Amino acid sequence: MRSKLWKTVSITAFAVIVVLAGLVIALQSLSTGVDGKIVMATGNSQYHALASTYQRDLEANGVNLELRDTTEGFATLLALVDDKSAVNAGFVKGGLVGSLQGRLASAKAKDWRAQQLGKWLSVGRLFHEPIWVFTRSDLPIQSLRDLQHRRILIGLRDGGTRRIATQLLKANGVDANNATLIEEILAPDAAQLLGGGADAAFLIVAPDADRIQQLLRVPNIRLMNFAPEAEAYTNRYPTLTKLILREGGVEFDPLIPSADITLLATSAALVVRSDMHPALVSLLTHAVIHKPKSGFDKSGDPVLFYKSGEFPSAHDPEFRMSSDALLVYKTGELPLLLRVLAPFNKRMGLPFSYTAFANAHGAQTILLLIPILAIGLPLMRALPAVYVWNVRRRLVYWYRQLALLERSLDGPKAGFHLRAKQAELERIDAAVRRIRIPNYFADQLYDLRGHIDLVRQRLATGPVPVSAAAQ
Repeated sequence: MRSKLWKTVSITAFAVIVVLAGLVIALQSLSTGVDGKIVMATGNSQYHALASTYQRDLEANGVNLELRDTTEGFATLLALVDDKSAVNAGFVKGGLVGSLQGRLASAKAKDWRAQQLGKWLSVGRLFHEPIWVFTRSDLPIQSLRDLQHRRILIGLRDGGTRRIATQLLKANGVDANNATLIEEILAPDAAQLLGGGADAAFLIVAPDADRIQQLLRVPNIRLMNFAPEAEAYTNRYPTLTKLILREGGVEFDPLIPSADITLLATSAALVVRSDMHPALVSLLTHAVIHKPKSGFDKSGDPVLFYKSGEFPSAHDPEFRMSSDALLVYKTGELPLLLRVLAPFNKRMGLPFSYTAFANAHGAQTILLLIPILAIGLPLMRALPAVYVWNVRRRLVYWYRQLALLERSLDGPKAGFHLRAKQAELERIDAAVRRIRIPNYFADQLYDLRGHIDLVRQRLATGPVPVSAAAQ
């Protein structure tokens, strides 16, 4: 009995030690865990406003979102591959990375893209950004080829518009050798065009931007119509789509535009570093899906080209989609452990590294717990028996002493040393009275004391000779 008991206790202790060792190792790994922080490059006001809507959802799950509106365009791509940069997410114009490949791109640009492309992952495309090409209405400009020997505003040097505009111009035979490329942004009142400082201007921005809404209403400038070649552009450049600005789509009185205009458009992408922790990617993707860009502008009017459910989209023609982001797009929900633990740990004030660890190793932990539970549960059932035995063994010891004393009264020399036997009985009785056990076992203690009284009565009447007992 005792050997079986100690075997059970030993196995239980070993299982407890294994579990505790696992917890210690896990806590050590968590001490150098993931910082629950996303630093996002937003650049223009459109990106910044949309990113601001993500903050509440992320903070509820223990993630701090820091926005940097001073980094945009190509600088965002550079920041995302710079190990010294704290930026791990950012908005990127569609077509920006695409402009670094193909026969029109320089060898340096193509090599850089090939080296860095694997360091970016997409969490989705977010909204349309049409390519707006404005010209003075008195100029005979019908296509990009007509911009040779013209002065063209292509956007700021660090912005994404400049590289995309340069690629489209090169495809139409227009470059710095036969045109004047000016690194400026067209003013909301089209001052550069109307004042003669430029003949055309490129802008790539969402249709609800204040600058675009003002420019669409400026007289004596014209928006280029890409209708004749739109299909060719979208076939050649996968990042481009075709949009149609319908007659009267801006205003009915005055009628703006006065006829349908076909535009080319890109779509803004939200890109993260490929080494961003999966838990952060999942939480960011969840915020993106549940906080899409509004279909109404600041005044409450519908946004041009907006279609409910079209964005955010998991189809990205430039960047590889994150597998963690795709899972959230597929289900519309966070993984179960992340959905439960992230807000719980936030409320409990626990570091985000605990959430990240559970998300990354939850399945492995469950698989490890299955054999532990298979061993531990039967052992747990044995613990009550061990406890009962530990209490009863104190009573059993004195029962054994009492039984030895009583058997000595049946021997042939039972009458000898009677006083010593009485002293032994009193010793047993005194020891039993000092025993402290839980009330649940009080009946067994009183049974023992009752048996002691029976032996005391027998001693008081004197031992019975064996021959007499036999008769």
